[in-house]
Amino acid sequence: MQCAGLRTTLLALGAALALLLLASGCGDLSRGELSRGVESLSALAAQGGLIADGVAEDATKSTYARVMAKTLGGSAEHEAEKLADAEPEDAVEKERGQAVAVAREIAELFSELQTYPGDERHGAVVQKHMAEAKDQADAIAEKLAGEEQ
Repeated sequence: MQCAGLRTTLLALGAALALLLLASGCGDLSRGELSRGVESLSALAAQGGLIADGVAEDATKSTYARVMAKTLGGSAEHEAEKLADAEPEDAVEKERGQAVAVAREIAELFSELQTYPGDERHGAVVQKHMAEAKDQADAIAEKLAGEEQ
């Protein structure tokens, strides 16, 4: 009987430890980690701009545009969540907030492409906004790189 009680206690401790480890998964966000996330956002915006250009020029199949927008939009949303969940170092708190806003904007633009994959007018508008989002991500990355030195 004592063996069963010990087993139950060990299982409870193991479960508590597992929960503690899971809860601590979103730790401090360093300058380097934020820089990598922002570079990913810049790349996502560049890809989105290419897809939007194809839509604007009626040179991309609607199915392809919709699937790619869904996939890449999911990546942008995941990056926004990851950055928002992490606790930033004091020195990069402002840039983290800016990066989350850019990530959300990119995700919304991909959603627009997903909704209107064959509409040239929407494609042109999204292309313009994707270029602006890329510029914003690049500006954050440059600021992070400049402060690092």
